[in-house]
Amino acid sequence: HFLYKEIHMEFIRGTTLVHLKMRCWGGEKKASRDSDIHLGADGKMPPEKLLDLGRKKIFPPKALDPLMSKRKAAERACLAEGTRFMGGFAVPDDVVEGLLAKLEDIKEMFYSELQVFLADFDRNKEAWIAENDEFAHIIRDQVPDRETVSKSFEFSIKLYKLQPLEGFEPDENEVANQILHEVGLTCKQMSDRMLDRKRSISGKNLSEQLDPLIKKLDTLSFGNGRILKVLNEFFALQKAIPMEMIDQDHPTFGQVLTFLSMCSDSDKLERIIDGQFSVSKLIEDMKRSVTVSSSSGPEPTIPKSTQPAAVTTHTISAGAYF
Repeated sequence: HFLYKEIHMEFIRGTTLVHLKMRCWGGEKKASRDSDIHLGADGKMPPEKLLDLGRKKIFPPKALDPLMSKRKAAERACLAEGTRFMGGFAVPDDVVEGLLAKLEDIKEMFYSELQVFLADFDRNKEAWIAENDEFAHIIRDQVPDRETVSKSFEFSIKLYKLQPLEGFEPDENEVANQILHEVGLTCKQMSDRMLDRKRSISGKNLSEQLDPLIKKLDTLSFGNGRILKVLNEFFALQKAIPMEMIDQDHPTFGQVLTFLSMCSDSDKLERIIDGQFSVSKLIEDMKRSVTVSSSSGPEPTIPKSTQPAAVTTHTISAGAYF
């Protein structure tokens, strides 16, 4: 119990809570009743670009995209260094200064884009009305004036150090599971990119793509056994990647893809944590599978252009873990 308490207190003592307050006017108005949806003078249903699940788009969405993208950029920057926690992001103390510099840059770009947005506000409003002339009377009535809209934007950054009350400390494994969930989402994105990739990739490049995941697990582990177990498997995978060109026929491709897929599924991730699955076992199984596949042919080596059997073997071996 004492060790458990010390681990989650290490997390609290070693992190800073970064709270972002980012407000953006959405350029929409919610339909308060079904009749609100039928905006045309003759009750005609508006086009899809104006209506989405009962929300009326009263301003061109593209005009707001640059501002919305800055909000997403700030969240990505925080997630790259920390984890979602108590409505903000818990970030290791030693990276707060660097993160704050990035956030201030994004904040400056946000307000710069806001000035452009406000300068073009009336022009964009009239262009949207002209584009949707049949519903112009509704749009014109529902778009606030520029000054009112300008007050609907905000980008502020607050930093806090937490001190939980005795007996009400955060649950260590809840925090760990949140971190692993975020890592899993990134693993899913990475595996999707690998499957969509048409060209081979250098082992160095592939290995470096694991660095942000390893860094996040390492800096936020604070002695948590669940995170450390997954981290050790990432280290093993990275160490096993050869520094040669890797295409979809290469055994390493299947190994990396299988591991990332395991990490992106919460149930399969538990197999890594409880020891049922390991990178070393995956590599050994694939080596054994390739050896059997190669020795069964009439020749000891198979030209690259005639390797579909080997690819199928890799796929079956990887699938065994699912």
